[in-house]
Amino acid sequence: MTFRVLALVAGAVLTTSLPARAQKRGSIEVGAFAAYLNADNSLPIGNAVGIGARAGVNLMPYLSLEADIAHASKSGATYQPIHVWLVYDIPPVSRAELFFGVGYVRNSYTGSYKADDSGVGGEFGLRHRFTNMVAIRLDGHADFMPSAANHSYLVSYNGNWGIGLGLSALLNR
Repeated sequence: MTFRVLALVAGAVLTTSLPARAQKRGSIEVGAFAAYLNADNSLPIGNAVGIGARAGVNLMPYLSLEADIAHASKSGATYQPIHVWLVYDIPPVSRAELFFGVGYVRNSYTGSYKADDSGVGGEFGLRHRFTNMVAIRLDGHADFMPSAANHSYLVSYNGNWGIGLGLSALLNR
């Protein structure tokens, strides 16, 4: 019985409607997140949990420009991806908003392994607004580096991915 009540309350909170309107041009999202970062298996970098920050601005209704940076270390090596995304926010019908984006990534590997590379990436995620100004955000990204940091006859490209969970402040909405 208790589980059913909790499930009903959780369902009601997740689907409570807010006005379905576009974000204003110039509205801003800033946030911090924890991330699991998975480096390509050909790199001498271990998969690790790290932290990151993001900032974005709406260029047009439902279209924003975002940048994020993350940092993770394991076994003396550090992995730091920097992304710049063009993000499309699917028009919301409730507090939950889906989004996807494409962009550029620049990876820096430091510590016991020193290198850098760049490429393209894609992201997909869910933003759940608790209020008009506070949201929790879950997203995943996959990056493709056609000119790998460890380029050799055996390795022609790298693919890294990550999952992030964090809080965002939604300003000027």
